[in-house]
Amino acid sequence: MKNLFSKTIILIFVFLFSSLLGQIAEAQTFSLYTADDIFVETFPKIPGPNTNVELNLKSYSFNLNNYYIAWFLNGEKQSASYGNRKFKFKTNNSGTATNVTAVIEIGNQVFRKELRFVPSEVDLLWEVVDAYTPPFYRGKALPMQQAKIKITAIPETQLIAPSDAKNLVYYWDRNYKRNVARSGFGKHSFEFSSDALMFSEKISLTTNDRRENSFAKNTIDIPTKETEAKILFYEINEKGRIMTNKALNVFNTIEGDTVKLSFHPLNLSTDKPNFIDLFVNWEINDVFRAPQDFSKQDELYISSGGETGTVSLGVKLENIKKILQKVEANIDLNFEVN
Repeated sequence: MKNLFSKTIILIFVFLFSSLLGQIAEAQTFSLYTADDIFVETFPKIPGPNTNVELNLKSYSFNLNNYYIAWFLNGEKQSASYGNRKFKFKTNNSGTATNVTAVIEIGNQVFRKELRFVPSEVDLLWEVVDAYTPPFYRGKALPMQQAKIKITAIPETQLIAPSDAKNLVYYWDRNYKRNVARSGFGKHSFEFSSDALMFSEKISLTTNDRRENSFAKNTIDIPTKETEAKILFYEINEKGRIMTNKALNVFNTIEGDTVKLSFHPLNLSTDKPNFIDLFVNWEINDVFRAPQDFSKQDELYISSGGETGTVSLGVKLENIKKILQKVEANIDLNFEVN
């Protein structure tokens, strides 16, 4: 009797253990694959507003050509068939969301891929922060080699106002290389010195909100080899005012036999008073002339000696720290003495 009882207990234990193993095996079979085994390729990767987009389902675990796939756009069924791996649609205006869902039936399992597209735009504005422009100059400095350039991002989307620029995440690429140190949360500006060996600088920006609901991308090319510095000459009147309304490069007639003038190096990198961070070489009638005052080496008195005539003036400038930045200019001053 005792042996029969023992056998019964053993049989019940074996039955329960077998059932448990079956449940474990069934659970393992069910959880062997997940929706993460299916991924979606997007072309383009970061679509902008009103952009045609193509989605392509791929998997290294399944041959998706053998399974039933349905696509939904904003909750409405668009297409469904076996091997229906590709889907095309068009994004909405900036800030307007588009929801795409792919439903894949594999055996007794159903996988869903939920995608959300909120296209945005971002403008990129550049400025040369260390280049000089004369007072009241109507344009802005152009970038040269070795110039210090600043790029500022301005997002344009209905979800994010330009004033919220500091609340986004920014990823800056310079000449196809990610600048990790300058990328990150709130880093909406990017500064760099242009490469002395490059003809242009390519700056790309990818930005998104912290929830990754809205993405934007933009790229600009900044030519640096084509820009040349220029020297403008202005008269300084008796009150010490620089006459920026009349450049002596054009208005070169001087009434009288004496003039005080100064040079202004347009586009050259210089931020020191009186351009003391430049090497200066004055020439009068092809004869070297040292600055009359090295603390004001940009200024010079010129006299025709009391006679009507022409005086040839030249100046050569070279940046002390940026050897590729140099420029020279010559003008003829016509003195009219009554």
